[in-house]
Amino acid sequence: MAQSLMYLLLFVALVLPILGALLLRLAHRRIGERTMVIGVALIFALAIGAAIGLSRAETNVLRVGNLTLLLPGAPPGAPVELELAPGTTEDLRPTAMPPLPTLTPRPSATPTATPEPTATPEPTPEPTPEPTPEPTPEPTPEPPAGGQRYTVAAGDTFRGIAERFGVSVADLLRVNNLTPEQADSLRIGQELIIP
Repeated sequence: MAQSLMYLLLFVALVLPILGALLLRLAHRRIGERTMVIGVALIFALAIGAAIGLSRAETNVLRVGNLTLLLPGAPPGAPVELELAPGTTEDLRPTAMPPLPTLTPRPSATPTATPEPTATPEPTPEPTPEPTPEPTPEPTPEPPAGGQRYTVAAGDTFRGIAERFGVSVADLLRVNNLTPEQADSLRIGQELIIP
């Protein structure tokens, strides 16, 4: 293959993709997207084709000035001659390598005794905890004379119960011995005394 063709293939394989990408980047607003994709495909197809052409080229040396770009190689099927280092003979026989040291012990001819299994200890019974006595519930104060009991239902609020029975929230808190925080957390089924 001629030297000038080799230079051209090197230029197409190495320089054309970079220059083409820069030119397409600068012109991407003036050309359409379809033209951009076709240009990219064409540039890289040429670069790949040039790389394949270079790989199949049968050249011995490619030089640019005093710089050798491709080292000489033997053509396919040619015999390869190796030069021996000075002081060596041609009759080289392989020598056996000594065995490498290992950290694992070598197996012995006598088997080692297997330890006898030991009996597992019996589990100790755990003491059963004594039941703790349930605290006795505080007795609810008896309704004063003329008062009545109301059981809290779903959706009831303390203020809504007070308004329903026409009493003030403060009186309802005082009679039931509740704080405002306890009044905000009523439970369904809780009994209240209505004065």
